[in-house]
Amino acid sequence: MPRKKVAARYQVIFTPEGTSWNVTVPAVRGCHTWGRSLAEARRRVREALACALIELPEAEADRVAREAELVERIQLPGRTRKVLGACRAKRIRLNKAQAELVAESRRAAIALTRDAGVSLRDAGELLGLSQERVRQLLDKAS
Repeated sequence: MPRKKVAARYQVIFTPEGTSWNVTVPAVRGCHTWGRSLAEARRRVREALACALIELPEAEADRVAREAELVERIQLPGRTRKVLGACRAKRIRLNKAQAELVAESRRAAIALTRDAGVSLRDAGELLGLSQERVRQLLDKAS
């Protein structure tokens, strides 16, 4: 039974330098590139990987680079990393709170319009929302 080929896995290190990013793949000698943005650097790393795999035929190197699993590591100064981590943690909490607020607003809109018989306009005023937003909440509740 033929074995399924497992994609190669490479750690990729992104280091900011001024307003651009240097990228290296430590496991592959000579594999480095750069980009003006993270997105550009990410696009270029596979091309650099294919070029650095000189021991493989060109078509095979292209395939390996295309299918490789790239494990990113962004190198930032300690304080910057700490501040970024705190920001990400707060964003996660905010997203959770927003989801809870939408669910509670939906329950309140249902209670106001269906149970209390309040109009969409008045429900919106009581909830601090537009009439259309109340309608959207009720449509999603159906």
